[in-house]
Parts: sequence; C-alpha cells; structure tokens
Amino acid sequence: MSVVARLVSVIGYPQTVPADSTDFSFKVDDGEIRAADLGGRLLLTREISRRTDDLTRLAVCAAGRILKEDAVLYWDGRAEALMLAQEIDAGASAETLRGSFEKFADSCDWWTARAGQEPARSSFFPEMVIRP
Repeated sequence: MSVVARLVSVIGYPQTVPADSTDFSFKVDDGEIRAADLGGRLLLTREISRRTDDLTRLAVCAAGRILKEDAVLYWDGRAEALMLAQEIDAGASAETLRGSFEKFADSCDWWTARAGQEPARSSFFPEMVIRP
C-alpha cells in the first residue's frame, strides 16, 4: 500500500484510492490539499493565494511560523501561487501520519486566514520633539 493510500485510510477520508496511488487531492475546508509520494517522503501542498502582494506581506510571518510548524511557505513560479508545503517520512506510523496531516490542515487555515485579510495600513505617527 502506498503512503498516499495509507494517509487516506488513517485520516478516515470518505473517498477511497487505489492501493498503489502516488498522488491524491483532498477537499478540506473549502480548499484542496494535495498529497504526493516522492519515494520515501510524502509531500503535502496547498495553494494559499494567487495575489503577488500577499507574498511580501505574508513572508514577514514565515520566519516565526517555521519555528512553530513544519510547513513552509513559498512562491511557486510555475503555478504563480503562494503555496504551503510539508514533508512527512513515508515510513511514519499511522498516528504520525494522522497528526501531521491535521497540523498541516491547521497551518493551511492559519495562512489562508492571513491571506484573506486586508493589508495593514501604516499608522500615522506625528512628528515629535523631545526636549531636555
């Protein structure tokens, strides 16, 4: 059984896939998470945004988020989209696969929520003079 088929099984996804499947797209929270078997690694990806202005705005958060989660934000030039990706060891236990998928889905929720927000307006700070 492929790691993709194992993932479908352990998360209890309602759709079945062939046992040798190496690629599958899950419908999750009004979006699509793609799982691909890379031979020893399972790659989860999700499109976060197609707006180029989101790239610079959200990149500011990426360094801090990488300390909190295993998912990585990047710009896919071929798809012209801001993507989130996470790799999982293909030999991981069922519990690890399930937990990693859930954490990745949570990360997707966090990033898509930020992408949906309007850019913060710079606050006005009046010129001040400090006198001794």
